[in-house]
Amino acid sequence: MGWSQRVWSNPPADLADELQRRGSGEDFFAFFETHPAAPAEELNSLRWIAAGGCRRVHRVDRATPESWGKVAAAWRDQPTWWFGVLGYDHKNAFEPSLLPRGEAWHGMPDVAMWEPEWVLECHSDGTVVEHGDAQAWLKQSGRQKEIRSQQPTHWSMSWSAPDYLERAESLRFHLHRGDIYEVNLCVDSEAKGERDLGRLFTKLREQTEAGMGGMIRWGDFSVASASPERYLKVTPDGKICSQPIKGTASRGLNVEADAAAAAELRFAEKEQAENIMIVDLVRHDFSRVASKGTVAVPRLLELQSFKTVHHLVSTVEAQLKPGLDWLDAVAASFPMGSMTGAPKLRAMELIDAHEPRPRGWYSGAMGYVRPDGSADFNVLIRTLFGHVPSQSWQVWAGSALTLAADPAAEWDECLLKAATPQNVWNGCLD
Repeated sequence: MGWSQRVWSNPPADLADELQRRGSGEDFFAFFETHPAAPAEELNSLRWIAAGGCRRVHRVDRATPESWGKVAAAWRDQPTWWFGVLGYDHKNAFEPSLLPRGEAWHGMPDVAMWEPEWVLECHSDGTVVEHGDAQAWLKQSGRQKEIRSQQPTHWSMSWSAPDYLERAESLRFHLHRGDIYEVNLCVDSEAKGERDLGRLFTKLREQTEAGMGGMIRWGDFSVASASPERYLKVTPDGKICSQPIKGTASRGLNVEADAAAAAELRFAEKEQAENIMIVDLVRHDFSRVASKGTVAVPRLLELQSFKTVHHLVSTVEAQLKPGLDWLDAVAASFPMGSMTGAPKLRAMELIDAHEPRPRGWYSGAMGYVRPDGSADFNVLIRTLFGHVPSQSWQVWAGSALTLAADPAAEWDECLLKAATPQNVWNGCLD
């Protein structure tokens, strides 16, 4: 089915807010944005993009090479808009030697994509382009759901600090033995209570000013993400880019302390080594599908400062071989190396053996694909995941372990990363 297209000459000033408010009550809705206060990024071409309605769902509960083949064939047979999530355990479609794990949180599927009925995109100059019929959706009365005021429940962590340190020491054995050079160890937390998705996302974006944030309703699941990290961008002419983040420091309480924290991070040998290891991993992933001589790192160890943290960010790019597309790029590079470790396969095996439960959508990717094959996906970190029927919410956080890492400090980093979404959820009461 083709897509009509129309440029809005005078879009409402509150259009983005209205989309988020109304989309919260829909079964299928997406809103992705680059916060205007996020660090300037040349790869960002849109202020925001939204999609709603559902023509067709593409769901895979357990990823296998065969299931990925069917997903790829569905898009290639009919290139169109897709929005949604690739869960972390979709890795098993590309590394079939990995053993399947138990069921993810509330049965989260490994692939949760859909074809919307309409798309709205706001370009950097404020121009809004409509694909399909978004106006009909906006003219509807919309479903207004009453959210009952509730006291915040206590966030329950899967692990205590001693639990984390025990597993970290087990992984350090593998580091010393040379099985791995870096591994990302993550822990989840859970709370229960009804919350409005649109309000959660609004408060979360205010607290983080993220560059790759967004919200999704997909059936029984909700996502409010403040991710700063880009997993994969694909242009219409086949250029691919990834921006791994390794290296985190809290913002200082004043200008002097903040500058000192940024400088310490920028020149920290441990953080630089972690980042470069993942850059090499992404370069290797890209080389599997890139034209010879096109894999490059135009920006290495770039300091980017967000509202609550400083990060070290690198940019890896390549040109796809003729005849390959975004699906080939995903198959070669998923999941993001910053969330696994190196070597990638062994790190994923050890993650499966050491983490408390399957990650579900956490550290997978959320984004969209266009009919021309261009695509943009984030890394699902700094994110609240909701299961609507049970009114349950989940937050994960992780940090990288190397021989130079202090496990106690890495545990503190996990708590720092989880605190913002947890506190936002706690504060979203009517």
